[in-house]
Amino acid sequence: MLFSVRTDADSGPHTYISDLLRQEAKVDLRHDADIPDAVSVNRVLNFIKRLWSETGEELDVNVFYRHRTLDALGLAISNHEDLSVSPKIIELRGGEGAAPLLLFAGGASCFLEMQQLIKEIRFSGPILGVALTAFDRDRHHPARVEDEVQSTLKALQAAGIGEPYRLLGYSFGGVFALELARVLRAQGQKIAFLGMLDTPLGEQEWPLMTWGSFMWQRWRRARARKKNAKRARPQPRRQASTQANRSTIERGEFLAKKLKPLSFRYAEPRTAYYPELAPQWMGDYPPLYDAAARQLLRMKGLYKPSCYDGELTFYRSLQGSPVDCDPKTIWGRFLAHANWVDVAGNHQSMIIGRNAGTLARELSARLTR
Repeated sequence: MLFSVRTDADSGPHTYISDLLRQEAKVDLRHDADIPDAVSVNRVLNFIKRLWSETGEELDVNVFYRHRTLDALGLAISNHEDLSVSPKIIELRGGEGAAPLLLFAGGASCFLEMQQLIKEIRFSGPILGVALTAFDRDRHHPARVEDEVQSTLKALQAAGIGEPYRLLGYSFGGVFALELARVLRAQGQKIAFLGMLDTPLGEQEWPLMTWGSFMWQRWRRARARKKNAKRARPQPRRQASTQANRSTIERGEFLAKKLKPLSFRYAEPRTAYYPELAPQWMGDYPPLYDAAARQLLRMKGLYKPSCYDGELTFYRSLQGSPVDCDPKTIWGRFLAHANWVDVAGNHQSMIIGRNAGTLARELSARLTR
């Protein structure tokens, strides 16, 4: 618990965390400043990582939507709240007069990366985030997309949230929105809006020719980067222990990592090293974030799409993603009644800056239609 953080005699946990957040945020945060609006997602994640490395305490990535100011965070610490866990339903923005917009984030369910888009959407109802459930299962029996959908249904019922449903999912969060809509429609519930923002599918679902062409282009880009890096800096000597170290690695794992990224398409999602083969994997995460990222990547690897015959809007970034192919080439055959809308930017930049404003206006028009 955060109130057990060891601090200097002249300060308490609240002061320590406030000072640390100011350092990592690179801005002079007032005690009443709205943290989600004032601090970028990368700064917040750096703060969480540093706090964990210095204290062994890890905050939930969405904690600042529950405690939006330093004053509110300090009160939560004083009340001994557990700040490492997230509720399933998180209020991202208040509102009234309409059923809420339910939002599914990308990655390990961090809504801060969507904050600018959330702020600019013109919608009278509240915007609620649906956080990824921490199923805490072993890799031999991993959670699947359908488990997340059932967890969401229970949370919505408990919160008294009903039809008409408005669902929006960014990146792989779009899959959760889609599959939730499928179940709700099967129950006879009304879907007023369903939107998917640049949602990818796992490489195992790409057509072989699409995958092969994409891998070829990725290899050429990687080769060019290596050549440029080689010219820019001297190469270190190879250590003699490398070959000896290889003998301690299980052969299958060694070959999979050696052939990365080619092996990822054919790897078994239940293997221990599967998440580390993903092109998105960075590693060196705090424990809770690491567990969420591994769970999500296994979900993505096990997901098998099927045809959806309802209406939806798919927002596709014009510049795409360096690790995913054009989503229309893989989703087109599954989404019979999709309205495809091309938006400016790439997978990351489509939800920030001017692009976020443009996308928010388009979303707003459809949400209020």
